[in-house]
Parts: sequence; structure tokens; C-alpha cells
Amino acid sequence: MRIYRDLELVEPLGSGVPRILKSYDKSCFRFFPNFIRMTFPKFMGGQIGGQVNKIFLTKRQQQVLELIKENPAISRSQLASKVGINESAVQKHIDTLRVKKMIEREGGKRGYWNVKS
Repeated sequence: MRIYRDLELVEPLGSGVPRILKSYDKSCFRFFPNFIRMTFPKFMGGQIGGQVNKIFLTKRQQQVLELIKENPAISRSQLASKVGINESAVQKHIDTLRVKKMIEREGGKRGYWNVKS
């Protein structure tokens, strides 16, 4: 909160928080035991919204996305092997791609990835 106040984005008592909540839906906020992660969509043409472009992905996230595009039925273990990281790291990249609405899983474990971008 202090960072936002120092940047003059909110008032000291936090009255800016209700305005943020009016402008952004709950999908922008992820709650963890010790912190909150806020991911706001790109600001476009005077309006809030729009999909986050691929340019905002890390190198690993781009690699994972490209491999999913090449083979929508690829598994986490196959992704981990090709990218050279462990499966839990792959899962974090997949979660990020899902949050950014770039991929969606169809059909569960034996399903495939639907690439949105």
C-alpha cells in the first residue's frame, strides 16, 4: 500500500482500493499465504482491458507456449524434458499462461491444450 501511496496512486487511508476493484475483476488478484500478486491487463486506447501480448512472457514461458502450439497433446513431463526444467517449474509456466488466458486445457489429463493466442 505504501508504494501506491508514494506513487500518488491512492490516498493514505486506502480509498483507492475500491476504485481498483471497480476497474479490475477478481482474476487480476492471486492470494498466497504471505503476499498478494496483482496482474493487471494492458492499458489500450484509453480503456482498461485487452489480452497481454506475448512480448510480456518470459523466455521459458515462450518456449512452453511454442511447444504446446507444436503439439497440443504434449504432457508436462515431455515439456520439462524439452525445456530442460523440472515438472513443477513447467506447471508454474502453464499456470501463468492460463492466467494470461493464452492456453486452456480441454479434456483433462488425456486431453489437449487449446492455444488462445
